Amino acid sequence: MAEVMSLDEYVRLPQRFIASGKFDEYEGLGDGGWKFEIGRGLAKAREEALSSNDSGSVERVTKEFKKGLARGLTIYYSSDPVTKWFKERPDDALLALKALWAEGDTPIAERIRTFVDKVPEFELRPENFKGRGARVNVLSILLIGLDPKAYPPLKVTYLEKGMKRTDYPMPPRGADAGAFYEHALGFLDEIIERAKAQGFARPSNRLEAQSVVWTWEYKDLAEQRIYKYHQLETPPEEEALDEQPTSLDALANKLMFPVEFLQRIEKLLDDKRQVIFQGPPGTGKTYTAQALAERLAGSEERARLAQFHPSYAYEDFVQGFRPKLIGGQPGFELRDGPLLDMARMARERPDEKHFLIIDEINRGNLPKVFGELYFLLEYRNKEMRLQYSDAPFELPSNLYIIGTMNTADRSIALVDLALRRRFHFVDFHPDRWPVKGLARRWLDANEPDMVWVADMVDRANELLGDREAAIGPSYFMKEDLDEEKARLIWDHNVLPYVEEHLYGSEDRLAEFEFEGLRNAESSGEDNGSGERDESEPGSDSA
Repeated sequence: MAEVMSLDEYVRLPQRFIASGKFDEYEGLGDGGWKFEIGRGLAKAREEALSSNDSGSVERVTKEFKKGLARGLTIYYSSDPVTKWFKERPDDALLALKALWAEGDTPIAERIRTFVDKVPEFELRPENFKGRGARVNVLSILLIGLDPKAYPPLKVTYLEKGMKRTDYPMPPRGADAGAFYEHALGFLDEIIERAKAQGFARPSNRLEAQSVVWTWEYKDLAEQRIYKYHQLETPPEEEALDEQPTSLDALANKLMFPVEFLQRIEKLLDDKRQVIFQGPPGTGKTYTAQALAERLAGSEERARLAQFHPSYAYEDFVQGFRPKLIGGQPGFELRDGPLLDMARMARERPDEKHFLIIDEINRGNLPKVFGELYFLLEYRNKEMRLQYSDAPFELPSNLYIIGTMNTADRSIALVDLALRRRFHFVDFHPDRWPVKGLARRWLDANEPDMVWVADMVDRANELLGDREAAIGPSYFMKEDLDEEKARLIWDHNVLPYVEEHLYGSEDRLAEFEFEGLRNAESSGEDNGSGERDESEPGSDSA
């Protein structure tokens, strides 16, 4: 936790950032800002919902709400139950929205409680929406439709950090979503008052105050923007905002994974310094490994990928003699591999995290490739001598390793217990949280007319009956996906994979034909829409 400071200082330090113009640009402020655009859209949806008993108006609410989702104001796992309810039970949802958006002086906490009371928890899979944080976050997006300046989007995690940072009183233990929302508004009002008392024109409303809190609590943004502007005489004229997500929340939204999943991986990395993502092809293991490594490292330069294969050796990965012309004559030079390169970078910058991603880690002859690393992976504070240079070497504590392992690959059997003991293993399986339902979530957000493809994949995986070789969702997470493209992917990517898996049982291939699976009725089992299984942790914040 950061050192406690006064609220006056909390308001004062970001002022140069606010004056730079980038504060408005990044936070979507001003009449033309994207937060106000979302507010105007929700305000129109509210007018339509209040003036009509037509449940079709809920569809417009969903459309406008998803604009906030796309901007990272909420995350899919928090919002998915509500948008699903809007779609499946629009009449009930309309009544709840009318209670939330009603004209008059009903206290905001009471509006929130009324809405929550109308949520059919047994149908909405409450694990996704039972936490105070999830409810505050999702409902605060809808409340933008009343007035963005008065009722801004809120995230419990950042607000609690802001309160602790400034020693502002925390909400009472056990406070529900409505009570927390009102308490949070009081915190934002106090920020505005402290700014006014010091002669600052901004923040002048709750939306701007909320943006100050978010700016502080996005760690990268705070360090790179607030302190930079505070210390420099003149803010840089050209400083492009980082296009990479600046928090695990934003990355989770981009990946459509719950932030709790990424936070869990971060904790596992802090524990052993190395993890392996395991699962069948197409489940996002490598993509997630690269995105998470770059986020945690803070730079693409501090995250490097190496791919193992049967001919990959210690000399390629750690250090070895490689052919080279020396004085016009063939010879050899001692050359470092990616492991030593990254270790050297990590030692030179001990305060920064560095990541080495090993793709398809199980396809290499691991005892041969790792050599003395078997010892060093477990004992980070010990030294061993490298077998070629005889130089002492240890793995820096700020060098992290993320491996990916394809469970459909028969070579997984070659991963010995010694290596398993040195890594934490993280599952990426289509039938388990958080990959379960990923295709449906992505298609619903990007290509809603193609959601039926997720049903096809679920049905095919039921027929395969092998979770280690299941068909992953990423095959169909493609922009501009249509039926023709889906058929091509199925015939030329999925079917060859299934054919190999069913070697010796070719008579079953007819079960996996595109048309047959598309027209097959649902088996009646869970369709992968995202329901959590027993292995998924709970959530209490968004």
